[in-house]
Amino acid sequence: MKNICKTCETEFEIRKEDLIFYEQVKTIPPLDCPDCRAMKRLAFRNERTFYKRNCDMCKKDMVSLYAKDSPYTVYCNECWWSDKWDPKSFAQNYDTNKTFFEQYKELQNKVPRLSLMNLNAVRTEYANGASDNKDCYLIFAAEYNEDCMYSRLVQKCKGCVDCAFIHVSELCYECIDTRECFQCMYCEQCQSSTDLLFCYNMRNSNNCIFCTNGRNLSNCILNVKYTKEEYEAKKAEIFSSYETIEKAKKEFEELKNKTIVKYASATKCHNVTGDYLHNCYDGVRVFDTTGTKNCSYMADSEESIDSMDCNNFYYKNELCYNMMGVLQSSKCQNGAFIFYCNEVEYSENCHNLTSAIGCNAIRKGQYMILNKEYTKEEFYKIKSQIDEQMKKDGIYGQFFPPALAPFGFNETLGYDYYQISQTEALEKGFKWQDQTTGTYKKETIKDNNMPKTIVETTEDILNQVLVCKDCKKNFRITQAEFNFYKKMNLPLPHKDFACRHKDRMSKRNPRKLWHGKCMKAGCQNEFETSYAPNRKEIVYCETCYQQEVY
Repeated sequence: MKNICKTCETEFEIRKEDLIFYEQVKTIPPLDCPDCRAMKRLAFRNERTFYKRNCDMCKKDMVSLYAKDSPYTVYCNECWWSDKWDPKSFAQNYDTNKTFFEQYKELQNKVPRLSLMNLNAVRTEYANGASDNKDCYLIFAAEYNEDCMYSRLVQKCKGCVDCAFIHVSELCYECIDTRECFQCMYCEQCQSSTDLLFCYNMRNSNNCIFCTNGRNLSNCILNVKYTKEEYEAKKAEIFSSYETIEKAKKEFEELKNKTIVKYASATKCHNVTGDYLHNCYDGVRVFDTTGTKNCSYMADSEESIDSMDCNNFYYKNELCYNMMGVLQSSKCQNGAFIFYCNEVEYSENCHNLTSAIGCNAIRKGQYMILNKEYTKEEFYKIKSQIDEQMKKDGIYGQFFPPALAPFGFNETLGYDYYQISQTEALEKGFKWQDQTTGTYKKETIKDNNMPKTIVETTEDILNQVLVCKDCKKNFRITQAEFNFYKKMNLPLPHKDFACRHKDRMSKRNPRKLWHGKCMKAGCQNEFETSYAPNRKEIVYCETCYQQEVY
């Protein structure tokens, strides 16, 4: 079944399997294509754009996802989780003379919002979507880390800086999609390895430079064995200055372009299309996901079943549809940041809630509409009225409209994956933040006057204001950051965190699929791949790749 996206007007397919799922969860087929659906969900997730403001309850200074001119009431973590206020006190009666979304917006603008999602933090004030971190700084979507900085989706790591999608690792720098690694730098898709430098897709290896697709290698450069002395000499040459490292970055990119790659980074998967997958079964367009079954149009998901169109979706969710930021919930639809809930629709920031629609910030409840409690009979009667009205308005089963997203699109995770212009964002109905945080033209040291090595860098750099070579925004070096660079013999960065993050994200494949064919001579295997046809890499099917590497 083909359909035309109401937002971008492109044609998209609705599969037989999709129709069966929509019937199962009692909704209707989407009006938007998968990309537009994802954009609307991600517009609700601001991870990394921070502002300084006061808590609207205790008046203390705090770091917040919401700018000072935001229309919302914002509480610090301590106040929001306290018993000093009651979300149910903002309850509204359902008004049949107004649209549901009009009424939800009224509630949304009244109920206090949480400044940051940062639980059980020890000396880790600058973190979001995070829990159980100690002595960390500017980490996001992160759990159980210590002494980590400037990283996204980092879990169970120690002393890692400027990383993304990294797990159970220590003393790593500028690593992407690595697991169980120690003292690796500028590496991608490596696992169970030590002391790697500019390496790609390595396993069980140590002391390697410019190596790709290696297994059980030691003291290698370009996959060729060298003596330990030769290896150390090459490493010293690369780390001799900022310029030599920048040169090595370019060489590494050229090396990756000539490398044989598997059509998708997928292990122990069956009948699933997408990328960065592990132990996934039965699904299409699935990305950065582990341990799911019968899930499609998903990203950043773990251990869930029988769900569709969800992002940041973790730990035993079931029968959910069109959700953003979910934990251990079932039968929920069209909501954002829903934790331990059941049968909840069109709600935000709710915990331990059952059978509800249009709620915000409820921490425990049942049979609730617009933060008001009802009997079971009253609840289903009013919900039926809401459903019928939404069907008449042509919005039934669709996600919140972009106008209800609490952030400008350029503040959100959506902008990481869909870098549309301000004009296009506004045309699609999204908001836009004209002025995000940061300063310009306050630098006390120019980019071309930066120290060439960390050896010649003194602690006076902590008193200096630096300038990003790309965006020209000012930034500073922290004491913990300086200590890390000293320890690892790394020169100071010449870009601010936002631009460094952007560079890392650009190295990962997009969340988009193309039909491809194995490039090994004689092989006729075809597949769906996130490597675009104009990419330079040599893309193999699973069988040919395994034969080549192993």
